[in-house]
Parts: sequence; C-alpha cells; structure tokens
Amino acid sequence: MKNRNNTGFSEAALPIIYCCHGLQMITKNFEDYPEHRLKFFSLLRAIATHCFPALIQLSSQQLKLVMDSIIWAFRHTERNIAETGLNLLLEMLRNFQASEFCNQFYRTYFLTIEQEIFAVLTDTFHKPGFKLHVLILQQLFCLVENGLLTEPLWDAATVPFQYPNNEMFVREYTIKLLTTSFPNMTAAEVTQLVNGLFESRNDLPTFKNHIRDFLVQSKEFSAQDNKDLYAEEAAVQREKERQRMLSIPGLIAPNEIQDEMLD
Repeated sequence: MKNRNNTGFSEAALPIIYCCHGLQMITKNFEDYPEHRLKFFSLLRAIATHCFPALIQLSSQQLKLVMDSIIWAFRHTERNIAETGLNLLLEMLRNFQASEFCNQFYRTYFLTIEQEIFAVLTDTFHKPGFKLHVLILQQLFCLVENGLLTEPLWDAATVPFQYPNNEMFVREYTIKLLTTSFPNMTAAEVTQLVNGLFESRNDLPTFKNHIRDFLVQSKEFSAQDNKDLYAEEAAVQREKERQRMLSIPGLIAPNEIQDEMLD
C-alpha cells in the first residue's frame, strides 16, 4: 500500500495497533502466537524507521507503551523476536539522538534501557543478541560524551550530590548496577571494567572485547559454550576463507558457486 503522508499514517495506526487485543495476546507470556509476535514487532520497526516524525508527536503514555513493547521484545528468548526488538531499539536511539527531543527522551529512558540491556547481555539465554547488545551500550556511552545531552540524566532530588557531567553520573551508575548484579566480582574488578568501556567507547572492536572478556570470565558464562559471542568474527573468517578459495581456479566447482549465488 502506498502512502503519501507517512506521518499521518503512523499517527493513525499506532493508537489503533496498541489499543487492539493484539498486544494483549502476545504479552501475556512468551509462547503463544509466535507468528503474530514477529510480525507485530516487524511492523513496529517499519513504522519507527519510515514514520519516525510521528513517533515524537505521541503522548508520553503512548511512547511509554512503545518503549515497554520494545523492551518486552528483546527480553524474548525467540531469537528473531529479540533481534527485531534490539534493532528497533537501536534505530529509536539514533533517531531520538538526532532530534530536538534528545534530552527529553533520554532523561526518561536512558537508565531503564541501560539496565535492561545489561540484564539480557548477562543472561546466557540471550547470547545470540551479543552484537546488538554491544552496539546499544556503545550508543549510550558515546551519547554522554558527545555533548548532545545538555540536561542532567540524574534526578537532583534523589542523588547525594550534583555530578559535574552526565558521563560521571553514568559511570558511577553502571558500576553500582554491575556490582549489584555480580556480587562475586570485587569493586575493583567492576570499576576496571566500566573504566575500560568508557575509554574504548569510540573503538568498537576494543569495546566489544572488554564486554566479551568480562562475560566469559563470569561464573554464569565460564562453564558454557560461548561461540555465539564470537559469531561475528567467525562469519568474517568464513567469508575470508571463501574468497581465498574462489581466488584459486578450480578449487570450487562452478555448480557450488552457482548454488551460493542462489542462496
């Protein structure tokens, strides 16, 4: 269906989508209506991608419903649903960062998003989402450095003192969050990890290695097969090997090359 006014479409569609029984059907548990779940979140991602100007016109209650739905999606253990939710979240973060509502959005959702992403990142059932978890955390940590946030993320009424900037606040918040989540780690170990993340936030491979090393050394991950944490590097290595074999005449049969092109 063609639409000449994307903003009008999404403004009309979102309230209808969320008020219908479809959302209630798929959020009662993680098992029922698997096809409905994936299509629902794929639709939401399409709206967020192509009709973002309308999202910023939603009421705070409607936007909260959208964000709650995204969080619910990436908590899901079904890989396709979780990845759709994570990709949707990453797009939302980037779009809001570039909008005039950057401060308002992140004041409301920054800490919740960080907490929820660390929760799935450190859950062994969510290892396939590792790449996207890392990208989202990098997005958050870079945001507090780049000057786009001009208002404090903390609530002045609930903190013992005023922080000099958002980076210092988020750094301390992250240390407290991980210390609580991993009581077997010493305060020095957690602080070293968080400092390493902030120092490497503009260098994605190093940033990712810090997080991966932390996970594989943790009690929860140490006794498991963690190949999903290295899936991206493994895929790159396989592609390099394939290109090497293609460069050698006769090493790969023509019919095998044709099959790959069809795939």
